[in-house]
Amino acid sequence: MRRIAIFILLLLEALTVSAEPAETGTLLSSAKMDVVVDGKSAGYVLIPAKTHVTVVSTANDGYLVKRNSSEKPFFVPKESLSLDQNDTRSQKSQSGLEEGHSNFRSPIPLVVASASPHYSIPDIPSGTQSNSGTLSTGPTSNQVNQALGIPLFGYGNLWDENDSLVAGRLRWPAESKTSREAGYRRYPYTFNSETRVFGVRALSLFLQGIDDKVVRIAILFANKGDIAFYMSPEEVRQQSVHPDRPFIVTDSMLKRCRDAMIRDKFILEEKLTSLFGDGRPARVGRFAATTEAGQRWDWNGNTFLLIAPQNEYVTLKIIPTTAFEDANSEKKSFASAKVDLCHRIGHRDNGDVILNDIPMVDQGRKGYCVPATFERILRYYGLSGDMNILAMAGQTQPGGGTDIAKIQDASYAMLSDAGAHITHVNFNGSYLEIKPYIDAGKPVIFPLFSTMEFNDRVNERMSHRIAVTDWNEWREAFLPSLKKTEPLKPDPRYGHICLIVGYNASTGEIAISDSWGPGSTERWMTEEEARQIQAGSLSVIE
Repeated sequence: MRRIAIFILLLLEALTVSAEPAETGTLLSSAKMDVVVDGKSAGYVLIPAKTHVTVVSTANDGYLVKRNSSEKPFFVPKESLSLDQNDTRSQKSQSGLEEGHSNFRSPIPLVVASASPHYSIPDIPSGTQSNSGTLSTGPTSNQVNQALGIPLFGYGNLWDENDSLVAGRLRWPAESKTSREAGYRRYPYTFNSETRVFGVRALSLFLQGIDDKVVRIAILFANKGDIAFYMSPEEVRQQSVHPDRPFIVTDSMLKRCRDAMIRDKFILEEKLTSLFGDGRPARVGRFAATTEAGQRWDWNGNTFLLIAPQNEYVTLKIIPTTAFEDANSEKKSFASAKVDLCHRIGHRDNGDVILNDIPMVDQGRKGYCVPATFERILRYYGLSGDMNILAMAGQTQPGGGTDIAKIQDASYAMLSDAGAHITHVNFNGSYLEIKPYIDAGKPVIFPLFSTMEFNDRVNERMSHRIAVTDWNEWREAFLPSLKKTEPLKPDPRYGHICLIVGYNASTGEIAISDSWGPGSTERWMTEEEARQIQAGSLSVIE
């Protein structure tokens, strides 16, 4: 409360403009500038060291400063600011603002609205220093944003910014949030609007954050998983007549999709070259099934990777140059994630033991349940999983259908290279078989026949389970009544993979999690159902 009161007094002082020149200085260390939406914190911008600022007012323990007159002030401790030597004013009589006082033209004066934030990002001129301490060369951040068509780059180094703030600037909604990792994904068709990057229609836009910082941007363009986008009006009509039947992929749809991949790759390569100059060859991945070959452009600590495997997908990835060049980054991430496993287990009063920290990946309209599930497990262990790469490795067909053995081999190779090993466990449907792994913070990969009857039964039970107040009645009356129902029949047409993420020893229930969005994060089945629909041995990463 004392700090809030000081801030209010300082802001009141800032409204009084002095005839004297404003005092200025340079940050000696980075500082956080909070962003508030509707009275609540919406994240922060990290203001880097060496930023030139104007002092608004002072307190005993520091200064209220701002970079320019159009944005809100932020607080820095006294030891974090070096006042300019040519300033003759006393440190104790400071008020007033001088517009345009800094030689460093700061971008991202933030204007945060309650409905949809709008961000104005003036240029960072070439020849100034980025907050990584390197000299900015080539196009300005504003020129890059204009070329991209999205306000990706704000102030200085993207990788120092708060992930939720960047996602808010882009208007990419949160897909998942764990204690350490966050994912933000925009499917343009979900919002009935089209998003174009470099003038090319994007079909998925993804931002990954770790420890509140942005670590990866992945933008997907034409791809086989979104084959439905390439239907003709007549094909749409034919598919809609029998919506319950499997999706039919025609030769004309395949041709339009593949033509779109060729066109998108050509346009993106042309735009990137025009912006950054000639690219150079780049390879990502250490194993044949998951290696991506493409072109690379580097700009001010950011590496742009354009990758387009034939007849698979076209994607633009933007990552820190330092991470791209660190051959041991995956091993470091996996080792760090393993240390945290014991902290990822939740215990509820009703006896549920649940893993709460597994990233959600919504496969959207793609038939990518297997690749999306393996992306979730890779990201849980700190690795850079991508369902499109995994779909390529698993030879997933347009419209769905994956060679599970191939995708397992590819994922396990990535995990083994990071220092993991995989245990295969026979499963007879008992929660006791999965209990040791859940208790150790390890999700279990579960192959099953995800039939309509099974999902209808689980969905119906979940509508009751979320409202249970008497768990004795649930255990002693409701669940036993289910044993009188018709046994579930396995059906190879509905082969599927999901994650086992919990159990309840008292009720004998097992929790699964599917890659169908937040509503499928936690679904409970009985031991009998697990035994009836299981389709093979379990797998555990250790």
